[in-house]
Amino acid sequence: MIVRSLAAIILALLPSLGFAQSAERTMTLEVNATVRSVDAETRMIVLDNETTGRSEIIIAGPEIVNFDQIEAGDKVKALYTLGVAARMAMPNEVDGVLEIDGQAIEGEKPGALTGTAVTLVLEFISFDPVASIATVKDSSGDEQMIEVETDAGREFAKELNSGEMVALTFTEGLAVGIVEE
Repeated sequence: MIVRSLAAIILALLPSLGFAQSAERTMTLEVNATVRSVDAETRMIVLDNETTGRSEIIIAGPEIVNFDQIEAGDKVKALYTLGVAARMAMPNEVDGVLEIDGQAIEGEKPGALTGTAVTLVLEFISFDPVASIATVKDSSGDEQMIEVETDAGREFAKELNSGEMVALTFTEGLAVGIVEE
């Protein structure tokens, strides 16, 4: 449930952040594990990673609600996502940070999520299509050179004119929870 919640929050925020018409790149890593054992006194959980076959030991802090529901044999899913998106900046838009944290409510299956989006508003200076390098000026006036790694990013950069304002948003999110088998 918590994994679906993170996905729903991110999808709900995308249109308001302008990602729908942007050049973007994301990577998601999914890890599945099975709870081997739980020590309620020390809050130690031993997980067997289904991909690597290795065991991992974690200590669940006090922020993990519904800890008492975790049992040997439970299936755990973790999703870690990184992304970057480029889009035209909104008028008067400034650099910003958005942070999201959440946890399961009392009585639900244990889980938690956290996410961060950092947006930098940059003045576009130029794009070298041969080297695939965009030159931009940040809010402090410093020029930066950025390698543009995707075809969509290169197409986006080719269409820009010097002096136009671009928003680059970097996102990172993690959701971990007990899932139904």
